[in-house]
Amino acid sequence: MKILKAIAAMMLISLFATGCGHVTYPKETLQESVAELCKEEYNIDIDVKWLGTTLALYLPLSNLFDINLSLSEDAQEKVQDVLLSASRIVLSTDADVKFYCVIAQDIRIPEIQLIIIKYVDDVKRAFFYDISRGEYFKRTLIDINENPQAKKEQSIIGVFEKMKLDDTMQKKVLDDFFRSPPSSLEGIGYWQGKFYIKDIAMEEFLAQQMASRVKTRFRENEDLHKYTIKSVTGKFVTQDEFRFFLITFNAESLLFVIDPKERSAMEREIFKNIFETASNVVYGYKFKDFNFLKIAEETSQKELLVSKEDIYLFKKKRMGIDTIMGAI
Repeated sequence: MKILKAIAAMMLISLFATGCGHVTYPKETLQESVAELCKEEYNIDIDVKWLGTTLALYLPLSNLFDINLSLSEDAQEKVQDVLLSASRIVLSTDADVKFYCVIAQDIRIPEIQLIIIKYVDDVKRAFFYDISRGEYFKRTLIDINENPQAKKEQSIIGVFEKMKLDDTMQKKVLDDFFRSPPSSLEGIGYWQGKFYIKDIAMEEFLAQQMASRVKTRFRENEDLHKYTIKSVTGKFVTQDEFRFFLITFNAESLLFVIDPKERSAMEREIFKNIFETASNVVYGYKFKDFNFLKIAEETSQKELLVSKEDIYLFKKKRMGIDTIMGAI
């Protein structure tokens, strides 16, 4: 987790070096301003795209990782400079920017990318000490993943080769059917000179944040190390007249528990920690445009459904955790 700690340090430096409140960068020249600021002050060339209320910045690097597969010192410095530039811009513009996203890639291996997504109001609140440094870091989405567009195209090109399609036809098929904007945050990236981004919605940002915080909680809390949470995903679902957060997880350690009482106690503790984490996110943002939270374990198919009203009652200490857990 050295990479995450390095990024955390960079974010704190960029946060407290940033001012806000004055319109220095008008919306008419927003994209140009970001690129010019990075070039003039740090001699860094970036690509910029503004979509809806989301600002995306692409940072190509010659050495994203060092020999130990940690974020290199040079990469740390450049990512910090770009984060600082983005913060300065979004806090000093009249453009309606709610989220900004930094995509960093090693030009030698662009199939692997570093993604950092931030909510502008979180930056403002941290600047005015309305939230703590620890909370500020938790509210940032950080991921190192396989470039989703690269993965998609490489799979399709393998099919093309079997079909013996010529290059012109391959390009046409890719452009027509496989090079569309992503439908979720997991699809965000940059590939072969093109952004693959979406206008980030608050609810999907919170759903992803829930999953990220769950991973961190089970990784950093020694009392929870006895559990192996193989995977956690967070989504926001609109289904019929309902809008809800869906957290699905795979608890590998539960597969080997035979005793029913022991298994029930373990399930309860896992669900409890995931619920507490998700409720912290909902309440922290005072988000209310949803009906309920659903937590589901993939292998056992156990589920916990908690209404928005009960989440707020719990956070206001008007409902106990035992009542919440009784819904499993």
